[in-house]
Amino acid sequence: MANLTPAQVDTLLDRLISDDSFRALLTSDPASALKQVGAPEGLSACFANCKGFADPQTLRESRATIQQQLTSKGSMTIHSLCRS
Repeated sequence: MANLTPAQVDTLLDRLISDDSFRALLTSDPASALKQVGAPEGLSACFANCKGFADPQTLRESRATIQQQLTSKGSMTIHSLCRS
C-alpha cells in the first residue's frame, strides 16, 4: 500500500480542518476525496470504516503527530483522524 507524501498530508489536513464538504466526501467516497488532494485513490480502503473525523480544533492541535503517523514508512494508519 502506498504512503502519503508530506505535501499530500498537509493538503489532506488543510481540507479536513477547513472544508466540511470535503470531510463529508472523504467519509462517503474516499477515492474521490483522495483524488482531490492528489493522494493515491488506493488508500481509500484505509477510510472504509471511518464514520467521521476529529473536529477541526483537535486536528489543528494534533497536526504534527498526525503528519508523523501518516508519513511514516511503517503502516498507514488514520486512527487519529477517524471516529469509527
